[in-house]
Amino acid sequence: MGKVKRNMPCPCGSGLKYKKCCGNTKAEFPAVVVQELKQIQKDVMEFAFTEHKQTIDQFLNQYSFLADLDESAQKICVFNLGVWGVFSQPLAEGGLTIFEDYLRQKGADILRSQTKEAVQSWKHLAPALLQVKQIADGAVRFEDAVSNKEITIKMSVKREGPFIGEYVLGFPIQLGGHTEFFLQFTIYPRKMAEEIKNRVTEELERFTGEGGAAERFMREDFHRLLMRLCQKEEPASKPAPREIEWANDMERETALVLEKGMLEAGHPETFVSWAIGVWKSYCAKKSPSIKKTEAFAAALEYFINTVSKSEKAVSQAKLAKKYGVSASTVSNRFKDIEAALKDDLDHHLELMPS
Repeated sequence: MGKVKRNMPCPCGSGLKYKKCCGNTKAEFPAVVVQELKQIQKDVMEFAFTEHKQTIDQFLNQYSFLADLDESAQKICVFNLGVWGVFSQPLAEGGLTIFEDYLRQKGADILRSQTKEAVQSWKHLAPALLQVKQIADGAVRFEDAVSNKEITIKMSVKREGPFIGEYVLGFPIQLGGHTEFFLQFTIYPRKMAEEIKNRVTEELERFTGEGGAAERFMREDFHRLLMRLCQKEEPASKPAPREIEWANDMERETALVLEKGMLEAGHPETFVSWAIGVWKSYCAKKSPSIKKTEAFAAALEYFINTVSKSEKAVSQAKLAKKYGVSASTVSNRFKDIEAALKDDLDHHLELMPS
């Protein structure tokens, strides 16, 4: 076939002129190419878990820590270990990765040049642990926890996040002029940020101390970091309300009212103890004049539910009815608490039990 002229239809079948499609390397991929790439992501993993099922099962079974996880965490780890194994471990015949074996067997079925080139670039796919730094329309700017380099990924921020300060674990891939995550990603709440940073630092120092190169850490030693990320820290014991030294009886009584109300709402004892600690922090800052303990208890329960994104959250009106106060009183007290604890909120969220 002769050289394709710029104004001729693109041979990839997109329907665009060549100069606006494959002839323009800076252009965004046509929708048909993006659709193909998304389907191939699924096809690769289906190929791995069918054609190489026994190999993948053996690969995953060597990680004994998976058996100690709850079902949700186990699924997350199996996915991440699976993708990592498929793309970076020599699990196929001849020392190939399973992804390379997929290309060997299925690569000829990929007809469009743009699709083929993009898929070929996935040979270097590696996991990344990224912290959210900025959220823009349709994209999120991250900082890599290992390299400290910035990366922008095309994604929509949903109700569950990710939000600024949170960490996201995923496998970034190029799709035309932008970057996306391979299939799915995992969000770690902001309260875990400091602990995650510490664990990454410890594992990276161990890896480089053993002679490994930092830029190879996530591709070669990801399983150890993932195991550390899955470890649950024992919650620090929080003092019960009766053990706290209160400035006066009204502060203590408010703590007891709050404790009773939150336990009745179904919150765990460790979570309620944490909430009492937040109340103590507010009292230390503001020395509030308390005429009706229920007003502060209602406002604080609303504040706690809001900042913790609790599934048990209810409206101010319902809390007002529960505690026998007016909704306007709850609103006013909530605003006072929110303003007083604004600067300390990150610290309190880090202490919040999971």
